[in-house]
Amino acid sequence: MNEGRERALAAMFVVSNVISSRTLDWRQLGWISGRRATTRSNFPANFEYVDLRGLSLADLERALDEERGAYALLEAAGFDQASIDEVDRQRAASPFIPILDFGVVSAVVAVSALGCVPVTSCRGPTLGLRPHQQPAPMIVFYARRTHVPTLLETVERADCQIVNNGAKVEIYANDVRKMRRFAVMMREAIVNLSETRSANDRSNNDFADTLITGAKDPKAIRTPE
Repeated sequence: MNEGRERALAAMFVVSNVISSRTLDWRQLGWISGRRATTRSNFPANFEYVDLRGLSLADLERALDEERGAYALLEAAGFDQASIDEVDRQRAASPFIPILDFGVVSAVVAVSALGCVPVTSCRGPTLGLRPHQQPAPMIVFYARRTHVPTLLETVERADCQIVNNGAKVEIYANDVRKMRRFAVMMREAIVNLSETRSANDRSNNDFADTLITGAKDPKAIRTPE
């Protein structure tokens, strides 16, 4: 294929045969921690595994900012192969988790910021002509039962899909841009969760202060009968 034809054919693709699924059985979920989560030998399906636990909202903002600039470059160039290659080059040269594909970085960071353990990811054949291993944009990670409501709500809002993948969770989409949308929605969800926890902590502290200040006389403290 000559260069001119390659440039003309390169584009943003939507995967047509993605299976719709937004159910998750929390009883199948496993977990990983400690030394198992720090070594790549535990994941033969991903020999390039790195430990991405514990990323923060600040990291998520950084990932979203990087993607925002890259998508602006792609859109200005009409998603031609040269611009896609340039975005991929910048991604590989980035000091911020360069091992991740452009298009799924923010989604991976988002599930880590929620408290999950990312295992593998791929943007699939949705951008340009270069081959990718998976048939659609996807991320796979370990999650706890307490993460399930937030994951299900965020996946629905982002128009992504979610399934059990053995003891892990898989999120995927027919369009790589939906993975970024998922990350944006997850950022909002994490902020809301944090604000709720803070409000609950303040309420508990106020209640404790009331008990202390309202019971200066030890005789005033009554135990349940």
